[in-house]
Amino acid sequence: MKLFNLLGSALLILVSSVVSAQTEDSAEQQLRAALAEIAPDLPITSISESVLPGIYELVSDAQIYYLSPDARFMLEGSIIDLQNKVNVSEQRRGGLQLALIDKMPEDQMVVFNNEAGDADRWITVFTDTDCGFCQKLHQEINAITDADIRVRYLMFPRAGMQSASASELESVWCAADQQEAMTIAKTGGRVEDATCENPIQSHVNLATQVGLRGTPLIYLDDGTKIPGYRPAAELIRMINSSEPLASK
Repeated sequence: MKLFNLLGSALLILVSSVVSAQTEDSAEQQLRAALAEIAPDLPITSISESVLPGIYELVSDAQIYYLSPDARFMLEGSIIDLQNKVNVSEQRRGGLQLALIDKMPEDQMVVFNNEAGDADRWITVFTDTDCGFCQKLHQEINAITDADIRVRYLMFPRAGMQSASASELESVWCAADQQEAMTIAKTGGRVEDATCENPIQSHVNLATQVGLRGTPLIYLDDGTKIPGYRPAAELIRMINSSEPLASK
């Protein structure tokens, strides 16, 4: 009798799980169908239940929106977990955007490493050579790399791909010593003009995907997104008190 009861309980759990999965799939399909009519140009990466009961999370590229069950209302904003004092949306958004960034190989970035070249933590920075706060951050780059944190630069000419800063970034990329050229450019020096195949347009495309609104835009390797300048000491403290996203 106990065996039958046990088997019955297991079967009930299994059936409940299947029904729940089918219901979730059905809700997603209905939302996708509704959005195809209401907003056909909206790219949909995924739709799933959010942490709020009855509200669905829509991921579009690396942006997050929230949907009512009938897809009539879409919300843009953040869900805050007041009990744990966590911005759930920003945490999720940072992880999605970091995943996009990590698809870019480091040999397509300008990377500053420690002296041994073996720093195992990192930050990624969208930067421009004529951005004042980018220059200020770069003045502290040795403090960051000395703390065994490498700095991975993605180049974003704020004035556009036909601007003088875009040409300067190209010259930095094409220089024999990219790190030295970046430092010269960010301290007001002149980098020798050069042209070559470069990844700058792909960096700009990536910046658009993550919703960049200004430089510097900093990502820590735990998924934290920092719009704007932060002192090196603060960045180091944040890195040292966190774990990289890949190991969580």
